[in-house]
Amino acid sequence: MQKPISEQSKRYVIHASSWIICVLYFLIVYGLLLWSNIAKVTAAYDAVIGALTMTGISYLIYSTLQFYLPNNKNYWKLFSMAAIFSAISVLIIRILIIQLSPDENLVYLDFSLPFRFVINFLIITCVMTINIFWNIQEELVFNKRRKDESERMVRDAELYNLRQQLQPHFLFNSLNSIIALIGSKPTEARNMVFQLSDFLRGTMRKDEKQFTTVEEEINHLSLYLDIEKVRFGHRLSTEFDYDESVLNGTIPVMILQPLVENAIKFGLYNVTDQVTIRTSIHLENNMLTIQISNPFEQDQPEQKKGTGFGLTSIQRRLYLLFGRTDLLETAVDGSTFISTLRIPQL
Repeated sequence: MQKPISEQSKRYVIHASSWIICVLYFLIVYGLLLWSNIAKVTAAYDAVIGALTMTGISYLIYSTLQFYLPNNKNYWKLFSMAAIFSAISVLIIRILIIQLSPDENLVYLDFSLPFRFVINFLIITCVMTINIFWNIQEELVFNKRRKDESERMVRDAELYNLRQQLQPHFLFNSLNSIIALIGSKPTEARNMVFQLSDFLRGTMRKDEKQFTTVEEEINHLSLYLDIEKVRFGHRLSTEFDYDESVLNGTIPVMILQPLVENAIKFGLYNVTDQVTIRTSIHLENNMLTIQISNPFEQDQPEQKKGTGFGLTSIQRRLYLLFGRTDLLETAVDGSTFISTLRIPQL
């Protein structure tokens, strides 16, 4: 994104352009006076006084237009201001030349006033036009930066909200499981409390980050799976298939938990046999691909209700982070449900 010019750089540009105007004005006036057979000394005094006066007027214009930017219907005011500044500059130049010029024969001065007004008007109009376009450009850049910042804040807030919505469902299930275990298996209930505490502590540490490494995400997912294994006992089995080369890959924080939670929900509910949730991770062409598969029965009541919030929230997060809607795919292969997640490696 284009950055607005700094105040210090802007002052340098103003100083430089003002002195360029001073030099150009001196050369124009001095050349015209010599062409009109005015003495070199008188022409030099006249040109120097005019150039310094126009430089001062330019500074005044720059300062004025810092606090005033006309809209499309008020550009006529600029020409009025240019005419007023031109008249003031001509009057100041005339007074200073009369007071400071060594030549007492200044008859040419009155005859040259209309020409001076035209020259000053053109220069002042150019200065004002350049300054206005400059200010408009700065305002556009500033507004764009403010808009981008607002969009970023809204996006971050939505991402945070999506992550937070994943916690209550899992937390309530875990607390219900702990309550069920307190009477019959107090040791497992105590262990599950410790595991839940570690999991929530890790979740809080991740709240300020959008991305993490695959290794950290797998470690955090393992805490979640340990809790779920206490809930479901021998019925839940998990397998991971990946090379160590993918562990340093980048992945959005807590993007795998809702996928695994979805696999557990539709793989273990209403099933008494052991169910294996398989997760494979590989990196190819700078794209990290994660597949999570689980067996399921299509005639289960839960299947008819859809996959719920989890997959929808992942789709939304991926779009907010990468601007793409094709990074999450689901498929059914016989009695196996497969979720495929692709993460571009930046």
